[in-house]
Amino acid sequence: MLPKNIAVIGEGVIGLSSALALVEKFPKAKIDIFYDRPFIQTCSFGPAGLFRLDDYRLKSLSKVTFDRMALLEKTVGPNTGIKLVSGYIQSDDEDKLKCQEKNMADVVYNFKWLDEREKNSLFINPSKFCIHYTAYASEGKKYVPWMKAILIDKGVSFIKKQIFNIDEVGENYDVVINCGGLNGGKIAGDDDSVYPIRGIAIELDVKWHKHFNYKDFTNFSIPMSNSIVIGTVKQDNRSDIEITDEDRKEIWDKYLEIHPTMKGAKVLSEWCNLRPGRSSIRLESQVRNLNNGKQYLVIHNYGHGGNGFTLHWGCALKVTELIGEIIKSKL
Repeated sequence: MLPKNIAVIGEGVIGLSSALALVEKFPKAKIDIFYDRPFIQTCSFGPAGLFRLDDYRLKSLSKVTFDRMALLEKTVGPNTGIKLVSGYIQSDDEDKLKCQEKNMADVVYNFKWLDEREKNSLFINPSKFCIHYTAYASEGKKYVPWMKAILIDKGVSFIKKQIFNIDEVGENYDVVINCGGLNGGKIAGDDDSVYPIRGIAIELDVKWHKHFNYKDFTNFSIPMSNSIVIGTVKQDNRSDIEITDEDRKEIWDKYLEIHPTMKGAKVLSEWCNLRPGRSSIRLESQVRNLNNGKQYLVIHNYGHGGNGFTLHWGCALKVTELIGEIIKSKL
């Protein structure tokens, strides 16, 4: 039996992409999305959303997302916040770049290793090793609202309510999708393995810088629509989100070493939030029983760390597949 009432917990890129996939798969279902804060305060607002994968186990999910980004970029256009960008990742650790090659060389476009001439021509104080590739970036502050507008147009409701336990939602729905991000484990009630990874993005009024450039994964610049984002810090188990002068100094000192021409660039905005860290994403189904005897289906979809935009559509389609498997098993 097809689900009639579906709840999605979470209004970030994972929650809204899951909801959009559900709308496409089950167009007759009533779908409600629960959120607990303004979008600007979520982890999906600030990222430039560059496609880059950290975990080889998730390669197939990332490929689905990459193909989705390719389709949207060429058929819908800039309103999505998706754009095609090229750039570089530098590191003195060759193994780290070999992992990136394994994870995505046959997913992205134009993957290659730079030779000495190219590195010395392109960079000031280049790292020992460098890779180049072309991929999509999905700007959070544009892409997520674009999905929300589609969902509203299709009759999806947005309900502002903080959810503390998934069972309080299961009372009124056939299926609940847990896209609670950093709170996903607490909401599930059976997972204490999610931890915060503090990150910072500083947006600069720089329109001429068109290529992304990473140096050892925490020092980067990524082009946005009319600006660039530089960052970051990557601090596990730190949950404060106030940006300090120490944070600014750390980011700027590192960044000006690779791009000294950015000195004095106008700062448009600063943003800090907490990535939902976990040893691996939780993407699975679970049948739950309430005290009143009601049974409902939960799909957990959280713990994406810094790869939420890289994995979101692959995970969203997996959510619909998991529901389909449960339906099929009951026929």
